[in-house]
Amino acid sequence: MKDILIVARSGRALATSAYEAGYTVHVLDCFADEDTKSFAKTTHRLQPHAEGFDKIELMQQVKKLVSCYPKAVLVVGTGFEKTPELLENLVEIIPVFSNDKKTVHNLKDPVYLYNMLRFASIKTPEISFECPINSDGWLLKEIAGTGGGHVKWLSQINPSSCSGYYQEHISGSILSAVFLANCTHAILVGISEQLQSKQFSSMPFLLGGVVRQSSDYQQQRQSIIEIINKITKQTGLKGLCGIDYIVTNTGLIFVLEVNPRPPSSFELYEKQSILFDAHLACFENKKFDFQLEQTNQAKGYAVYYAKQNIKINSNIAWPSWVKDRPCIGSAIAKKDPVCTVHVKDESIIDVKALLQKRLVDIETIIITEQDDT
Repeated sequence: MKDILIVARSGRALATSAYEAGYTVHVLDCFADEDTKSFAKTTHRLQPHAEGFDKIELMQQVKKLVSCYPKAVLVVGTGFEKTPELLENLVEIIPVFSNDKKTVHNLKDPVYLYNMLRFASIKTPEISFECPINSDGWLLKEIAGTGGGHVKWLSQINPSSCSGYYQEHISGSILSAVFLANCTHAILVGISEQLQSKQFSSMPFLLGGVVRQSSDYQQQRQSIIEIINKITKQTGLKGLCGIDYIVTNTGLIFVLEVNPRPPSSFELYEKQSILFDAHLACFENKKFDFQLEQTNQAKGYAVYYAKQNIKINSNIAWPSWVKDRPCIGSAIAKKDPVCTVHVKDESIIDVKALLQKRLVDIETIIITEQDDT
């Protein structure tokens, strides 16, 4: 069976999909969590880097793996948003299944994204690189930032001490769409609602989790299908991709981001026909398809962030509903992600409530086992 190398900031979800599709999996990411170690043939924890990855370390590790598994291919996840040129470097070492440098760079350029969406008659918030005179109703965002932790209310910060760009704030519900693309055509995989973490007042837009939508917001389904097809034709996107968008109280849709790689929420839509195979097929110019599972069951996950500096020890008894379990000995700084909690239930309301309960439960479990000395 083909050897697949996953490179991502967090590779667990993508690696799980590859493993369940029958591939031999190798993972380079910034966590090397216990879940991934349980099924991956090899893992290596990359040092976290402000730009995503350290180029020298990444290249050394990829070359090392290729020397042992010369027929391996590389599938990328998060982490290349700020340094898409690394994709070109990797192509010289190993076959890479990813949107190319130009596509990633363009879609993470606020000006290109704004102009492309407007050209395609897709609504998107106004942007500016000059600080608005009236800060009310504006956000400061980091270019190519991920996870929402970088987004600030302009009225609550000193803009002279920060870098990035300004984006008009649009009120409404924040959603994500996962889709498969083959340069000219896109198939909608699913729509999910983003949950904002309330753990840190200094990070008001920090991603708290995602809940798969079974009925709510489905009235926008046809509009989203049209949007992802317009974007795909304009940009030549391939593979599993995602968009983040806002639906206003009046039903207007504003696209915020386009992610030219598998979004983390894709695992909420995994079923017997593994999405990983469909992702590869998009790059191999093979026929791809995805039939959304017909179910009324809601599901979702939430991210637990450390409220204090913590150390993971062997006394922690992880519940079965926890994923991304840190390896023993891990030192996790305050505000960094620790793990995710997962829920399946009959209603979206019940899923959201149980996610909040499990966040409290896992915090209690972890904090109880901290050494006070």
